[in-house]
Amino acid sequence: CLDPSTDLAGLERRANAVTRQQFGVRLGCTPGVSRWRMLLYAPLYLSNYCINHCVYCGFRHPNPVERRHLAVAEALGEAKVLMRRGFRHILLVAGDFPSLTTAEYYIEVLRRLRAMGAAPSIEIAPQTTAAYAALVEAGACALTLYQETYNEELYALYHPRGTKVSFDWRLEGFERAAEAGMPRIGLGVLLGLADPREDLLAMMRHAQYLKARFPDRTYAFSLPRIHDAPAGFRVPFPVAEEQFVRMYCALRIAFPDAELVLSTREPAPLRNRLASICITQMSAGSCTAPGGYEQPDERAPAGEQFPVCDRRTPAEVAAWLVDAGFEPVWQ
Repeated sequence: CLDPSTDLAGLERRANAVTRQQFGVRLGCTPGVSRWRMLLYAPLYLSNYCINHCVYCGFRHPNPVERRHLAVAEALGEAKVLMRRGFRHILLVAGDFPSLTTAEYYIEVLRRLRAMGAAPSIEIAPQTTAAYAALVEAGACALTLYQETYNEELYALYHPRGTKVSFDWRLEGFERAAEAGMPRIGLGVLLGLADPREDLLAMMRHAQYLKARFPDRTYAFSLPRIHDAPAGFRVPFPVAEEQFVRMYCALRIAFPDAELVLSTREPAPLRNRLASICITQMSAGSCTAPGGYEQPDERAPAGEQFPVCDRRTPAEVAAWLVDAGFEPVWQ
C-alpha cells in the first residue's frame, strides 16, 4: 500500500470497497448507491497543565502558554455548548498533571456527562487497571491513547522529563484498559516523529496482538500529523499527503471492521477526500484549549495544544456530509 509505484487511485477504490462492505448502508433512493454513516465528535479539553516535557507538544511544561484547568461545573458548561451544536459523543482530553487531573476528577466529569445524555470517551494519561475500571463504571465508552512512536530510542529523545518517559507504562496502557472492560480501544501514532512506515507496521502488530487477547472489543485508529510545534522543534520525518492517504488505506484493508478517525488537524479538502474513501469518524468545530467553546469571538483561544486546520462549523461539516451522500450521526 505504501509503495509509490502502487496505483493510488486503485488503492483508494479498494479501501472504499472494503469500507462499503463493512459499514455501508443504503442511503437515499438511488439504486445501487450506498454510503456509510459518519460519526461526528468533539474534543473537550479539560486542562492544559502538564508536567511532561514532550518536545513537540504545545502543552509541554516549559512552554510559556496560558494555563487553565476546568472545574467540573466549567467542564459541564463546555459540554452544554457542544450538545447544543448536536454532539453527544464527547472526547475528554487533558494534559498530565497528577495533582489536578486525578482519576476522581475524571470520574465526576464522566458521571455528570452521562447524566446529561452524552456518550463520553477519554484521551488522557495512562491509568492503572483499577482506575480504568472506575472510569468505565463512571461512563467512559472508549479510550484513545497515542503511543506517539514505537521507536524506543526516539521515544526517549522526544520525552526527556515527566511521567511520560516510561515507554512501557504507556505501551501497556491499552491492555490495562481492555482488562478493565473498556469497550473500545483507539490506537495511534503521531506522524512526523519517526519513520512512518515502521511506526504504522508496529501499531498494526500491536493492534493484532490486542485483538487476539480481546477479540470482543471495538478497535479504532487515528493518524495525527504534526503541522505546528513549539519553537525549536523541526519535524524530522514529514509525511506528505499522498503517503498519508496510503496509510489510511492500508489500515482499512488490514482492519476492515475498525473505526478510522480523522481530526481537524487536517485541512477540509483532505478530510473530505478521506471521508469519501474510508473514514468512519470525524471531529468537527474543534477547539484544543480548555474553555475555548465559550469564547466570544473567532480568535484562536489562548493555550491551544495545536492549531485547528479545518475551521468549518459542525453544521457546515454535517451539511457537506449530507451533500456528499453520507448520513451524519452524533452519538
